[in-house]
Amino acid sequence: MKFIFVFLFFHICLESALFAQDILPVNSNSLQDTIDTISKHLVRIDTIGGFEKVGSEFANEGTSTGILLDKEGYVLTSAFNFLHDPTSILLRFSNGTKKIARRVAVDRNRMLTLLKVEGLNTDFLPDTPLPIRPKNEIKIAEPITVIAVALSPNEPNITRGIISGKNRIWNKAIQTDAAIGPNNYGGVIAGDDGKLFAIAVPLSMTSNELAAGTETYDAGVGLAIPFEDINKYILEKLKNGKNLEAGYIGIEFKENQIFVGEPIINNTAKNSPADKAGLKKGDKITKINNKNINTALEYEMYIKQKYANEKIKLTYSRNGKEYNITIETIPQPIQSTNKSTKKIKNK
Repeated sequence: MKFIFVFLFFHICLESALFAQDILPVNSNSLQDTIDTISKHLVRIDTIGGFEKVGSEFANEGTSTGILLDKEGYVLTSAFNFLHDPTSILLRFSNGTKKIARRVAVDRNRMLTLLKVEGLNTDFLPDTPLPIRPKNEIKIAEPITVIAVALSPNEPNITRGIISGKNRIWNKAIQTDAAIGPNNYGGVIAGDDGKLFAIAVPLSMTSNELAAGTETYDAGVGLAIPFEDINKYILEKLKNGKNLEAGYIGIEFKENQIFVGEPIINNTAKNSPADKAGLKKGDKITKINNKNINTALEYEMYIKQKYANEKIKLTYSRNGKEYNITIETIPQPIQSTNKSTKKIKNK
């Protein structure tokens, strides 16, 4: 395991060195234009009431940030901002307008919450939507800006850094060394070309609790969900008031096998979809939805992006023969890191 982490660290450093030569000095005027343009879409979120403490963790009662997605009044932010189940949500828009918002739904897989306000005059928004950078065009060591509006009602709070990793947290997030604390959650990461990269959220490799990942914010590890992945499928379900849960099948691999080993099943959780489908210890996963799978890591990175109630075609081999089955995912059980959270309910 120690060798794996040393290898990964060396790989990240090598990528950073290779791409550093592509970085151009940032023009301060263009950077200010980017900040000004994006800030018009950002929303200061004040939460009132609710639980001050959730388990052993103090919830983020106070101010945070969100982004106004459209002229219908939908605002996307981090699910962490609502750990304490606030009784009231007040949004302050860039033109000074204040509106009470309601929670529409939560995405527990990518730790996002969708809010909605009614009767918002959006004349202050530019007619042209903010441009989004495709994931495959984001480069390691590329300079970025984290933009949020939680600390001041009149000007954004800014932190600078680089992209320090891609395909993090089971291929769901990008990583930056820029300082991203709880007040930045729901803020955005933007490139020096003025394009949006991602929305800042806390995430964890080992837990899907809403507070998981917050312990890394002061360690040079900031995580964010690429806007490209917040696609029509996700937004339509959230807008319809449907909470989204991470998908779960119940296949388990040996701990030392996940990063470098073959996708050979070590165990199936009792009464899980995998167990009910007849998968057994020793079976080897060879394809998911007709895509070849060579390692346990490829399997994990594919499955853990999926949501509950999705049908997935698995191909596996047993005693030299291949079999095809279709499995429907179920909501992933809460995986704890010894931190208790309160499950959000639609209101």
